Amino acid sequence: MSGLVGRRIAITRPPGRSDTLAERLRSLGALPLLTPLIAYAPPADQYPLQQAIARLAAGAYHWLVVTSRQTVQVLAEVVIPAATAIAAVGKATAADCRRVWGREPAVVPELELGAALPAAMGNLAGKQVLLPCADIAPPTLAEALRAAGADVERVTAYCTVAGAGVDELRSALQVQAIDAIVLASGSAVRQLQPLCPPDRLPPLICIGPSTAAVCAELGMSVAAIADRPHDDALIAALEQVFIPNCETKE
Repeated sequence: MSGLVGRRIAITRPPGRSDTLAERLRSLGALPLLTPLIAYAPPADQYPLQQAIARLAAGAYHWLVVTSRQTVQVLAEVVIPAATAIAAVGKATAADCRRVWGREPAVVPELELGAALPAAMGNLAGKQVLLPCADIAPPTLAEALRAAGADVERVTAYCTVAGAGVDELRSALQVQAIDAIVLASGSAVRQLQPLCPPDRLPPLICIGPSTAAVCAELGMSVAAIADRPHDDALIAALEQVFIPNCETKE
């Protein structure tokens, strides 16, 4: 019997990205609770993004760097010139590049961290790089690319805002009604942090090392990290947390 039977698992992904994981968990006897902690909104001033997209379509950049699936969605209607190479962070983001643009990213670092990109992109001296990203994305990637010699244009592609599940998850945590929380982005971690003291949180399951790194930055312990950004790996990570105790929840 699965150790997930009767476990109440909060899934914090944005709407539309939790259904398959929730279905799998239900099939194992778990009780998934969909509590999206983040949502996306267009930037208040879209002019810089529109200008960057126009330059991108005109072939002004050597590289397009995408660090999230949401960035690919925002740029979904753009035709990426063949001469513009794509660098993607994360296998899921790379898969979206193939699906949306029909392009294989030139670079997908094995380590799913933006910090791994400059070394993987080769000689960046004098290269024009477009980095569309979230409004809250830290400046570290742009700084690392510039340090490698690239001429980087960072532009806000979308804004990350609180999701519809914030209040529901806060209430559930207050009465200790959650057995584990699945986190799929650093943004979700930052939304979770003010909801509950770290020492009262249930086990946190992260989709990858970059999400786990944000947990560590905020003093939140991680119980398990999926070995790849996939539902199967998340479920395996959840099983790691509960199976060793050989207990199922009544």
